[in-house]
Amino acid sequence: MATTTLERPRNTEAAVAPATAEVQARAAELLRMEIDFIPNEAFQRDAFTPSEFVQETLGDLAVSGNAPADLPAHLRRMCDSDLLTQQQETALFREMNYLKFQADALRADIDLDAVDPTLIATIDRLLERSETIRDRIIQANMRLVMSIVKKFVTPQQSFDDILSEGVFTLMQAVEKFDFDRGFRFSTYAYRSIARNAYRHVTSARKEQARFTRDAEEWAFEQEDEQANSSMTDKVWSNLRELMTSMLDGLDRRERFIIRSRYALGAHRKVRTFQCLADKLGVSKERVRQLEQRAMGKLQAMAAEMEVDDLFSASMV
Repeated sequence: MATTTLERPRNTEAAVAPATAEVQARAAELLRMEIDFIPNEAFQRDAFTPSEFVQETLGDLAVSGNAPADLPAHLRRMCDSDLLTQQQETALFREMNYLKFQADALRADIDLDAVDPTLIATIDRLLERSETIRDRIIQANMRLVMSIVKKFVTPQQSFDDILSEGVFTLMQAVEKFDFDRGFRFSTYAYRSIARNAYRHVTSARKEQARFTRDAEEWAFEQEDEQANSSMTDKVWSNLRELMTSMLDGLDRRERFIIRSRYALGAHRKVRTFQCLADKLGVSKERVRQLEQRAMGKLQAMAAEMEVDDLFSASMV
């Protein structure tokens, strides 16, 4: 097996160019940042998989055209790489961690009173190379994320809602995986992604149930001005019952949004799209879409309702 030594930039004091303010700032940033890597005894001996094989592996991860056909175009592009072989996987993880090991070791040579631009550039090249390898590992395992996420989709939690959580978990797994333990990364990543997806869905269900209960408590509670209005308790009760029957035609998330957006609660406070997005754990645009869908359902129900039903509800 070929060996690679930790080569430090060789510059005589006279040859070192003065560091610019940008290089000075980068040097200080490098000293502050954490460079996390999985240590290995081979690193101390400078023995690891040759870079030539790693480069070949990176080249092999070009677009394969084997992404599942049932995925939308933007998702197919995300998982259009074949899974790594065990040899490729080991090579990439070893070099990624070794590069970060090298960068971390070279940081000890940084002197803020006399910053060596060549040294800073060398460290940055090592870190950039490690990030390139990391991104390729993530790309090669995106299909695994997709397959796991599909299993946790519910009417309340869409594929897109869970996908971002799965990708984030994959990124964390890449940073924490110990390539020298003998088992495949896909096994390690599968457990992490599935466990976190389950926690995400369970937590979202609990939050949704809590906010739905809050909305139910807000709904149709009479305020003081209602008691002073010309509408009698009987009329209000009839209209409230009619509105309740219409809202019951919506799903729980739609009911929550409509009651919150149109101040059908005790506090008479209109909730913004952003407020509801934060509560439901979805995007603001998704809340707007759900409101439009719910309003369409209510309009359809109102159109089918007899005029006499509305009239009689307002009569004592």
